[in-house]
Amino acid sequence: MDRDAHDLTAAGAKPTPHFPPIVVNRAARRRPDARLRVVLLNAAGGRKFREILACLRRPPLRSADVILLCEVNTGMRRRPGRDLATDLAEALEMSCAYAREFGLRRPGIESKIVSYMGNAILSAAPFEDVAAVTMHRPPTPMALPRRMQRWSRVGAPTGLVTRVKFGGEELTVGVAHLHSRCTPVERARQMASYLESFPAAGRAIFGGDLNTTTTELSSRALILATARQMFANPDRFHAPESYEPLFGHLRERGLEIEGVNVANRATFTFSGLIPRSMRPKLDWLAVRELRPIAGTAAVVPPRSPILLRRASDHDFVTVDLDL
Repeated sequence: MDRDAHDLTAAGAKPTPHFPPIVVNRAARRRPDARLRVVLLNAAGGRKFREILACLRRPPLRSADVILLCEVNTGMRRRPGRDLATDLAEALEMSCAYAREFGLRRPGIESKIVSYMGNAILSAAPFEDVAAVTMHRPPTPMALPRRMQRWSRVGAPTGLVTRVKFGGEELTVGVAHLHSRCTPVERARQMASYLESFPAAGRAIFGGDLNTTTTELSSRALILATARQMFANPDRFHAPESYEPLFGHLRERGLEIEGVNVANRATFTFSGLIPRSMRPKLDWLAVRELRPIAGTAAVVPPRSPILLRRASDHDFVTVDLDL
């Protein structure tokens, strides 16, 4: 089980931007038709960069127009200076916007941030503007891997909101990563605080790892209780909408999840050995004033067809939209 790093942002304090977004714009890529392909992935830090890139170059993810990425780390790969978001964008000839949520410091090097955790948007069209959006920070501590338990962390939960133009039509595009261990009510507060900076009208795409576990996972006892519920009522974890009030905030902003997500299809696994019937649905897309093309919504395992090696513990979520 993961242990917590020391967090330097005071619990309960209103989060403020710690790091400006990083933006790399490129010329718009020519599009063959009026459909818009959207892809979402929690990249699990991006340690398996080559596998992620290979998946994005194969159908049904190939030629994505918008790629939403959570858990995008920098400075944590074996190759110094590797940046998952900007490297993927370069390889795919896309523009990139990256919001750093947290900077991490090794023990004994308090003055120097050596790596970052954050979220990113890749786009086949350049960004009109980009805003890093700080969100409510639940009091439940966040988790880092056991090997990093003594590291310190500075920053705040941070999503992205941007504007892009496809075919002359302006769209708002956003991404956020919600807390995995807090209560559903606290996740709803995070969602509400993010949406305060999300335009209330107009065409829009939103997505992210919303961690819709339907439960609180802040202690070993609560984790074990959740595991028992997964045996007793697995349907709850495939269709968490009625247990997670954050979906109400999306609806209030006119953002709809129907048709852009595969109903009752899990998107996360701790291990490939766990039956799909016991895996939760954590990753979601939502749209406003955009029509999903029937039959294009899909959940795609992030693995090589040859080696069957997973690139992340989350699956890709994708859909094509009619502009």
